[in-house]
Amino acid sequence: MLSEVQLESSHDDDVQQQQEEQQQHWPKKSSSAESAIMPSRVNKARAATLKRPRRKVVKRTIDSLPLTEEEAGDDTELLLGFSVKQRKSGHHLIRDPHRAPKVALAFFLLVCSIGGYQGFNDYWSNRAILSSSSSSISNEADASEDAFDLEHRETLLHVPTSETDISNIEDTPVVLFNENIEVPWQLSGLANVFEEPYDPEKNKLYLWTIPRCGSTSIRRIASHCLGLTMASEAGKGDVGGDSLQVVEGNGMKYVNVDMSNPNGIAHAKELGVGGWNKVDMVSSSYLYDGAGIFDPDHKGYMIAMFRHPIERAVSLFYNLKSNKAYAEQMVTLSTVEQYSRSSLVENNWMTRFLSNSLSGELTPEHEAIAKEVLRTKCIIGLLQEKAESMRRLEMLFDVKAEKSQRRYDCQEKLWYWDWPGKNRHEQVLEGSEAWNRLYEQNSFDIRLYEYARELFKAQGKLFQTSVTEE
Repeated sequence: MLSEVQLESSHDDDVQQQQEEQQQHWPKKSSSAESAIMPSRVNKARAATLKRPRRKVVKRTIDSLPLTEEEAGDDTELLLGFSVKQRKSGHHLIRDPHRAPKVALAFFLLVCSIGGYQGFNDYWSNRAILSSSSSSISNEADASEDAFDLEHRETLLHVPTSETDISNIEDTPVVLFNENIEVPWQLSGLANVFEEPYDPEKNKLYLWTIPRCGSTSIRRIASHCLGLTMASEAGKGDVGGDSLQVVEGNGMKYVNVDMSNPNGIAHAKELGVGGWNKVDMVSSSYLYDGAGIFDPDHKGYMIAMFRHPIERAVSLFYNLKSNKAYAEQMVTLSTVEQYSRSSLVENNWMTRFLSNSLSGELTPEHEAIAKEVLRTKCIIGLLQEKAESMRRLEMLFDVKAEKSQRRYDCQEKLWYWDWPGKNRHEQVLEGSEAWNRLYEQNSFDIRLYEYARELFKAQGKLFQTSVTEE
């Protein structure tokens, strides 16, 4: 074993020997003049051959480094850029300027991958649910395509669909956006047919005339067959003066007023035709103007005849063709389809007059108002149900009508086989181009007509007592 003194001496000898060898290879100093003329490339070549002394470095591998603080002791060797203590505490992840961004990037990618997987999983789960829901909705829509209009309206209007609802339709107000529809105040002069029984001493029958629905036949039966005094357009030729008069002519009795236009109705109101006891029935197409002639002490009792709107439109077309007043306008309209494309075709006539909206675009609110007016203010008659409709009207007419065989013969003739304005024509087939166009022009009226048919069924109870007594 060598002593420490010997080791140090040996080490010094080695160092001295290395220095001597370096001096032998080191170039001799030259004068300043000689250095100045020496090419720089020679200096570089000589400098390249020189070797500086190296420190004695002890090489260590990763395996030779301590793994724990106990093994390390006071050793402060760095392992891959951080000490053992730092490696254990994790501080190297933050303090090392080269490693911290990499660790943060790795953590960010991990979070993104987890979130992406969760989002992807949720997307396909939701898509599967939506796909199944859409499939079921599509199947339901295909199964009920023909009833789409009814289903769409049920979100806006209360439309009775069950037998229970139909039987109580008179007690079920029309609802729009979860609010009950109120009858416009202009119709306050008309009685509520379900709450106020007809009283001939207080009420006057008010026939709301719808073109081509049998209203003309009702007026003829009331005046010619039953002998009732009418306030209608029949007296337009005798209008004048400041007092009301009953005029007899053409087998009927009528008052000297004209109820066919708003101006004539306003004049009749000034004369007090609504409260005059000699008037038995008032007739007009202008529902709101006509209702204005009545007052709380003399309310009108509204009745009306209804017909399918498309059948009514076709009948109106043939009636216009035979009317000389419209000959010039109808000369180019030889078919119902051409008429349905023209400006002469009507657009939801009943809904407009019932909601007092004669122009402009119709909305669900207009439809709701029209239905509520029919529900509370109108006795329904159907041209399709002639016999039952006439039976009900007779119960109202009989209060003041004369009873005789002539009356019944006259009534049967005018109602069943010789009604005024009668014309024979071909029917338009459902699904044809003409039918479809007329449907578009009368979609509100068609729904209103279906509602009127249900009301007709419900109103049967108003006439059951008298039938039992007979």
